[in-house]
Amino acid sequence: MSLPADENTSSIGSFTSIGDGVLAEIIKVDGVDPVDVDGNIPLPQLHKGTIGRVPRWAEYSVDPDNPDRLQVFFEQDGVKNTIHDNLYNPINLLEIEIPLSAALLSKDGVAWISYLVNDADSNPDIAPPRKLTIDHTQLPVQKLPEANFLNATLWGYWNCLTRPALSGGGWIHILPQLIGRSGDLCVVTWRGYLSLNGVGEVEGAYGSFSKSLSTEDNSQGFNMLIPFKHIKPLENNASAIVIYRFYRAAKLIAESEPALIKIDRVISGESLPCYYEA
Repeated sequence: MSLPADENTSSIGSFTSIGDGVLAEIIKVDGVDPVDVDGNIPLPQLHKGTIGRVPRWAEYSVDPDNPDRLQVFFEQDGVKNTIHDNLYNPINLLEIEIPLSAALLSKDGVAWISYLVNDADSNPDIAPPRKLTIDHTQLPVQKLPEANFLNATLWGYWNCLTRPALSGGGWIHILPQLIGRSGDLCVVTWRGYLSLNGVGEVEGAYGSFSKSLSTEDNSQGFNMLIPFKHIKPLENNASAIVIYRFYRAAKLIAESEPALIKIDRVISGESLPCYYEA
């Protein structure tokens, strides 16, 4: 859908935003450091494809007869293509996954990805474009061992008996390694699920946490805290998956295997889980 130009219109790449009316959140792309303005896509994601994630917009329709329309655009070398065009109502997802295939990402250079939401009255909700840098000549990303969940049971659970208590958050441990350097950035991603095997993502149980690494962090390993607010939505027969990544100058250099923790906060005979009011 084209938008009328006026004095309040500006563009980034060839994507247009209207004055201060940019309401939608910028799209996220798996594997890309959120603070990397160049949007460097790691080599593994270039080889196998990746996922763009459109966060659920704030004013989404709840009227089945008036769905919202989501369009996603991919532009490279001045050519803009629509790669997703669907109607949504109601939206029962926290985010909408947009596959970005290896074929789509096959050409080196700069690309832009953005999306447009039109509500039932055709009022545009425009997301700022996300710059992506595609480079198939980069060095391969190194594999790191999975994170350890401190104080888990022998069966791999965090529960009401975990100490320190989960109301203060849950601790994970990153093992020593030889890849990192002082000043590298470690980004930990936590995703919670409604099952014991990492299926069925839970609202409010997503978090991303970063730490600038020291020489001692790399040589001795270090701990990171998952705040309880990201654990709280996980009560019974739930789980979470942690992946951590090392970035150097905003480029991904290493990525861990996924690690899974099972979560059980049910108290026998009680209607509410432990730490319900934490």
